[in-house]
Amino acid sequence: MNPYANRLAQYEDTAVQTSSPEKLVVLLYEGAIRFLRQAASATQSRNIEQKRQSVDRALAVIQHLQSTLDRDRGGVVAADLDRLYVYITSLAMEGSTKLQVGPFEEAIKLLSTLLSGWEGLANKEPERAVPTTLLAQQQQANSQRVQFHG
Repeated sequence: MNPYANRLAQYEDTAVQTSSPEKLVVLLYEGAIRFLRQAASATQSRNIEQKRQSVDRALAVIQHLQSTLDRDRGGVVAADLDRLYVYITSLAMEGSTKLQVGPFEEAIKLLSTLLSGWEGLANKEPERAVPTTLLAQQQQANSQRVQFHG
């Protein structure tokens, strides 16, 4: 792995570990949308393997969102989201099996609407401080880097 990819992976890990629950939901929606866009693009170019991988990733994210719904506290909202996730899953499967971009675009539109709402919630939440274990790891990595270059 090149050093830039490694640093990006570290940055992404830190972003996930320091994010509020609302921001994590935002990241999941962004991922699902990104994967569905990739699936639509791969469908247009007839890259079946890339389409399959992108659909699989999008479905994994959607299934995670669906499985983590708090049905006890969420009541009607959780039930509505559950039905919506089932519908979005069916759209992704339809686009995949029929090699049509339209169902992917509809799923993206629905997820984008949900994303917008979650972004509003996430922006109202103060960012959590960086955990001390991450700071210690970063400081240790920096001191090792200095020793190698000094």
